Amino acid sequence: MNRFIPLTLLAFFAIVTSASADFVVPANKSTMIAHFAVWNPSTCAIFGKPSHKVRKQPQHGKLKFIYGVVKHNKIPAHCKGKVKGLQVIYTPDRGYRGPDNFVITVRQPRFLNDPAPRGQTLRPRFTVN
Repeated sequence: MNRFIPLTLLAFFAIVTSASADFVVPANKSTMIAHFAVWNPSTCAIFGKPSHKVRKQPQHGKLKFIYGVVKHNKIPAHCKGKVKGLQVIYTPDRGYRGPDNFVITVRQPRFLNDPAPRGQTLRPRFTVN
């Protein structure tokens, strides 16, 4: 007798801010450009740490990647302080004002021990002012 056991997929949310639009970054100040987080909204469980690769460095600043608790208004109240993700922070060169951009790819597991995490490429264009 064959048994069929259906698999139920969980709902996941991903947060990316300022993904590809033109926007303004303040001069001489670090700014969070994006954060990536995937979690189960029922249990607040996360499914592994995102990985990243810089495809193109910014010409007039530096990037910093921090893994930690994500603060965002789309995270439900019962999950606040429990959801971790990758934050992308850009710091312009001191005194620089003008356009800049970079390209990164972030791979995020969709479930525990995901053998093929999904990738997302971020190509923000912005002006330092």
